[in-house]
Amino acid sequence: MAIVVAYLVVVGRWPIALGLVLAVPGFILLHRDPLLGLIIWLLLAPFLMTTETAMLRRVYWMIHRVLPPLVLATVVLSSLLRIRRRKLPKPGPAEFAVVGYLVATQLSIVYLSDDIQATTYHLYDRVFIPMCLYLLVRISAPSEKDLQRLMPVAWFVCASQSIIGIVSWTAPQVLPSMWFGRYVGNRTVGSLVNPSTYTATLVFSGLLTLHAALNRKPGPVRTLYVSTVVVAGFCVFLSFTRSSWIGGILVILGLICLYPKFMTRLGLVVLIAIITIGGGLLADQLSHASERLYSSQSEESALSRLPVYYAALRMFEAKPVSGWGYGNFDRFDRQFQGRVLDLVSPERDHASHNVYLTVAAEQGIIGLSLYLAPMLWWLIATLKALPRMPTRGFWSKKLLIALWLVIFNHFIINNFFKMRIVFGWGTWWIVLGLIANLVQAHLVPGELDSKAHTRLAAS
Repeated sequence: MAIVVAYLVVVGRWPIALGLVLAVPGFILLHRDPLLGLIIWLLLAPFLMTTETAMLRRVYWMIHRVLPPLVLATVVLSSLLRIRRRKLPKPGPAEFAVVGYLVATQLSIVYLSDDIQATTYHLYDRVFIPMCLYLLVRISAPSEKDLQRLMPVAWFVCASQSIIGIVSWTAPQVLPSMWFGRYVGNRTVGSLVNPSTYTATLVFSGLLTLHAALNRKPGPVRTLYVSTVVVAGFCVFLSFTRSSWIGGILVILGLICLYPKFMTRLGLVVLIAIITIGGGLLADQLSHASERLYSSQSEESALSRLPVYYAALRMFEAKPVSGWGYGNFDRFDRQFQGRVLDLVSPERDHASHNVYLTVAAEQGIIGLSLYLAPMLWWLIATLKALPRMPTRGFWSKKLLIALWLVIFNHFIINNFFKMRIVFGWGTWWIVLGLIANLVQAHLVPGELDSKAHTRLAAS
């Protein structure tokens, strides 16, 4: 290895040399503590969603495309071969639905796609890897202590994306050009180049950071955490994305129900700050927000999506069982578009902005059922486990409800804005895995397999 590393350094391939040097100790650490794989992905993946150089692209491959399945396979094989005694959780209906969706989608690609290889790559990045993260959380089964280790990571994600978002308005020239797409100077996207993924990431990391802060004693760390969450909330506003605003309002209402006294005090402080120092500074942003809500361009933007929604419904009606094929919506939707009442005619072929209508059109009732089954399964299980959980403390009802607020925020955004950046899908499945572990820890073994629960899930 020394000779190989020396050669790679001489020819300028030092990242590969560094990877080789760290491979053995890294493998040992990930084998002993698979949660480290999740931590590494959360820390590095947000900065690699777009790359400009071949070296960065290789890093993206290692962090996003290789690390999650490698850690997952290592844990499973280690347990099966009894190299390390680790009891794997028994897979349930949610896990079978995850595998079923992957199989059904790959079959859809093989039989209906006009570019099997490219579409399979999309499936791998946007579905397989996020679901690997879900299974990794389920297998590692993080305890309360493990979850507390994730809180500084959540704070780092929240703080770094908030800082990048603010800098993109104040001094964009200092940021890498690869983080700016068509939204530069118009919306805030951080390093994630997509406003919906950006705001979903801020809500995910911000809610975890806030929960960690409110379960700490008053002090500098708690103040830092709360301040970061406030800035993140401001960045959600600066995204100028209406679906994110709706999701943000839902999250705020949920937090008011969870922490009424704290949110009242925090709201008063933020309101006073806006009135005293923010009016003039926010004048341009408030004017832009008003345009996003009330201008004729905004109205046209909203109404222009109706023919696409109508096309998705007609596509589902034409092929309700198996759909038109994964990734084929833009290929067939134009022929199904039509005038929607007296509101709008399909003048242009807009992209789909609704994830669930797209899944229904592309994969029919089979794909949609399998895709939503894990979320619905753990939602029903949550209703059983919630009354048994403690009302206070870190490992409590409030943490579980905060995680569901993340899921509901995702759900709202996905109905109006399709996430194309894989980090957003990764956070969805990570949170669902955390919910599953929290819920299962407060249920009697075998309770999820009871006949009553099965009938409730079927209904």
